[in-house]
Amino acid sequence: MDLLLHPEFEKNQTLYLSYNKFKKVDGKTVSTTAIMMAKLSGNQLTEQKDIFVAEPYQSTRRHYGAKMIFAKDGYLYFSVGERGDHEKNPQSLDNNSLGKIHRIHADGSIPKDNPFLSDKKVVPSTYSYGHRNPQGLAVNPKNGEIISHEHGPRGGDELNLILPKKNYGWPVISYGINYNGTILTNRTAKEGMEQPLHYWVPSIAPSGLAFANGNIYKGWDNNVMIGSLKYSYLNRCELVNNKVVKEELLFQNIGRVRDVRTSPDGYLYITVENPGIIYKLVPVN
Repeated sequence: MDLLLHPEFEKNQTLYLSYNKFKKVDGKTVSTTAIMMAKLSGNQLTEQKDIFVAEPYQSTRRHYGAKMIFAKDGYLYFSVGERGDHEKNPQSLDNNSLGKIHRIHADGSIPKDNPFLSDKKVVPSTYSYGHRNPQGLAVNPKNGEIISHEHGPRGGDELNLILPKKNYGWPVISYGINYNGTILTNRTAKEGMEQPLHYWVPSIAPSGLAFANGNIYKGWDNNVMIGSLKYSYLNRCELVNNKVVKEELLFQNIGRVRDVRTSPDGYLYITVENPGIIYKLVPVN
């Protein structure tokens, strides 16, 4: 699902893979989101070790989340979707990893200042909850803030500022409706639940998230780049005081944009499906 290099990869050759982990229970296949740490030795993955496995396993085959980042605080953050069971998982803090964003050390151990450690029923890696299916995570290079986006149902895709111990509302509040057109909830806001920085109706099916480097892309400083699976474009969002003030649709009909990344040298790359192509974005002036 995702691939992330350790911040000191050149020294330790350590990387991380998020993937769908399967097992059989009473003859039935169930799966979950897992994070594997491994080392790249030549062209082989060695010392493979799961450092996180989300609970509970589910029989559904959707909403894994599975995006990973290293933030400026040095911790590994990653998303786990609610696996399609919105009635149970995203609002549950009772031994439930699903519909959450998590924070751990690079070796998988738990930071001592994680926000829910005082509650023994909460999975100790939990950082925030009430998420549907976050498939974008990025660190703002200006201030170190963590930004995420997640799929809404039919409408209501969200861009969120991720803060510790906050509840992002799914499915109690939402700007979307059920896929069959029925009303999911009549509330878009509730006390104690976070509002998105921005939301999309209709859904754009966001995938991939990165900040543009203003030194390379003049005029795009602090702009957020988001792929659209549904409409096959790259969405440039101008972010001012944590609000999207303008959107520009780039490369329309290029194909389903699966991921957006900023390389170490500051250039943007996008991956597009069918056929699978990686594009490098190069300014023309």
